[in-house]
Amino acid sequence: MHARHKTEGAIAGERYAGVMPGHDGGASYQLFLLPGEADALSWQAALDWAAARGACLPTRSELALLHANLPHAFPDAWYWSSEADAILPRMAWSHDFDNGTQYNFRKTYSGRACAVRRVDVAPSAAAPIPLQQGERYAGLILGTDGAPDYHLLLQPGEFELECQTWQAASAWAASLGHSLPDRREQTLLYATLKDAFRPNWYWSCEPGDIEDEAWCKDFDTGVSYQNAREFDGYARCVRRVFA
Repeated sequence: MHARHKTEGAIAGERYAGVMPGHDGGASYQLFLLPGEADALSWQAALDWAAARGACLPTRSELALLHANLPHAFPDAWYWSSEADAILPRMAWSHDFDNGTQYNFRKTYSGRACAVRRVDVAPSAAAPIPLQQGERYAGLILGTDGAPDYHLLLQPGEFELECQTWQAASAWAASLGHSLPDRREQTLLYATLKDAFRPNWYWSCEPGDIEDEAWCKDFDTGVSYQNAREFDGYARCVRRVFA
């Protein structure tokens, strides 16, 4: 699965965004970002704009995947997803490419839009690397050239740390021979394995811009922010296998 590989139905100028692993036995697929975007559209107008191109708006999970692997393809702005709010019919979901927050807006508001294409992955390729017991495949992290860099694996759920400082969480991960995910990896995990996390905030491995802070991610709203290292947070470990 290489960024420069051509697939059936390939569109000139599209960019490879990575793999969306299957859930509950569902098929995995590759995601491609189509060239061009729209601005100042209502949600319905955005849906129609994508459909007119023979494509569709991304789901919330796909927007997070685009944020993880193609962050420089987007301005720090919010984009419509294809998903309406299941509880509030007048609202639809969006993704903020500044801090990763996912929130709902009135469908009549004006937002940006991008379009995506999906290519199913053959069952034989759905698990591209052997998994150790209890691991879950989170997908690919792409390199600066758009080619696959490494596979990210989430460690088993029993290896979760609760209510610990950033220093303690970092030491705990190292004691297991792993590490905490960085911010980009946390965005990928939010895209593909959100169900494996509590709707709470988790430490990343990245120190903050201020000496006594570190980066964390809220696996409810998706926002990434800096918090005091002495605060009590959750932690999960990851393993990386280079492609």
